[in-house]
Amino acid sequence: MQIETSAPGYTSSNLRKHTNPNPVQRWLLDRFHHTAAGLLAKTDAKTALDAGCGEGFAMRQLLAHSGASVVGLDGSHGALQVASRINRRRSFVAGDLLELPFPDRSFDLVICMEVLEHLDQPGAGLAELCRVSRRWLLLSVPNEPFFRGANFLRGKNVRAWGNDPGHVNHWSSRAFVRFISSQSHVEQWQQSFPWTLALCRVG
Repeated sequence: MQIETSAPGYTSSNLRKHTNPNPVQRWLLDRFHHTAAGLLAKTDAKTALDAGCGEGFAMRQLLAHSGASVVGLDGSHGALQVASRINRRRSFVAGDLLELPFPDRSFDLVICMEVLEHLDQPGAGLAELCRVSRRWLLLSVPNEPFFRGANFLRGKNVRAWGNDPGHVNHWSSRAFVRFISSQSHVEQWQQSFPWTLALCRVG
């Protein structure tokens, strides 16, 4: 898929991942989005925040046909420019996930996909997600060590044994469920190799 960006020179590992034509990678991403969509279908959200939306690929895949009012937030202006191009009827805000610019309980659903592993303070990030949600969280992170193993086998980040240099937290599925259970009730969690996804209730 060819994505034209309005940010000259902008690129990111997430953009490269979602525009990579490799059929195995496309299949893995399709499975991931299918699993996430199944969890999302269990909610009745009318308003949603995609926190750390990046270039808006998850938003497009999961919420394109939703009647919900959706806001995307990210700290990268380049990513938001791409997101606004491929999600033309959505709203976007530049902001910090650790200091979300929204009142308490602003959204029925808060989505945060592939973000918490990047945070030096993941507990504080999770607390902010819970604060602005009225009911639901949909979360995902890499499932370690399988994520690193898959990277290593395809020759990515070999010197770091497959570890993404931006990942500062490394959770197995069960460790991630324990982590998010400290601040939310996990309704259901699933694996979609090489990721872990969880649907949680808050409040």
